[in-house]
Amino acid sequence: MKDTRFMKESYIKEVLEYIPKNRKIFEIGAGYGNFTFELAKISERVRAFEINDALFKLSTKKLSKMNNVILIKDNAFNYIPENDEIVFSDLPFSKSREFLSWIAKNYVWEIYAVVQSEFYEKLASKPGSKRYTGVSVVFNILFDSKKLLEIPSDAYIPPPRVHATFFMAKRLKNCVFNEKNLNSIITYMSKHNEESMFFPKKRRFQLHPDEVLKEIGLQTC
Repeated sequence: MKDTRFMKESYIKEVLEYIPKNRKIFEIGAGYGNFTFELAKISERVRAFEINDALFKLSTKKLSKMNNVILIKDNAFNYIPENDEIVFSDLPFSKSREFLSWIAKNYVWEIYAVVQSEFYEKLASKPGSKRYTGVSVVFNILFDSKKLLEIPSDAYIPPPRVHATFFMAKRLKNCVFNEKNLNSIITYMSKHNEESMFFPKKRRFQLHPDEVLKEIGLQTC
C-alpha cells in the first residue's frame, strides 16, 4: 500500500461541504472507505473503485451497511463515468499524471479532486506563467476550474511532504485527446522557452492553448 494515506475526519467534513448533494458519485480510489462512507450519506449513489486487495477488504467491511454504494475491485481508469456522475478523487499524488490522461481521453464532465498543490498550479496556469506547461495546455482547453481548499500535509496520516489542493472543474469542450496527442503537447511544451514557429515574437510558454495546437498540427476543439 505504498503512497497510501488517509485524511483526518475534520478535513473530510470540510471537503464534503463543497460536494453537491443528492448526486451520483464516481469515486476513484475508495482506500479505507472513509470518504466513501461520508459521500454515501449525502449522495444518491456512490460507485467507488479500489484496486488494492487489502484496502478493498477494509472498505468492503466499512461500507457493508451502506445500500447506495457500489464498490468495485478494479482500476477506475478502466471505466468511463456516466454523464450525470460527479468524479471524486483523493488519489495518491503519484497518480496525478495518469488522472490527467484519463480525464482528457474520456468525457468526464464534473470533477472534485484533491491533488498535490504544485500539480494543481500547473493545471490551472495561464499563458505567460513559468508554471505553464503541457498539462496546463490540455487542462485549460478542456476545463474551467476553481480552487476550493488548501489542505496542509498534517491533514493526512501519514503526512506527505507536500501540501494538497482541493479543486472543482467543469468541462468546457465536447472533445477528447488521445495518448499520442497528449504526449505531443507535453513534449512540445517541455521546451517552453523556445520561440514559436507560427507566432512571431512569442515563446512557447506565451502561447494560447489553441495556438499550441496549431504549432504541432492538431485541430482545435
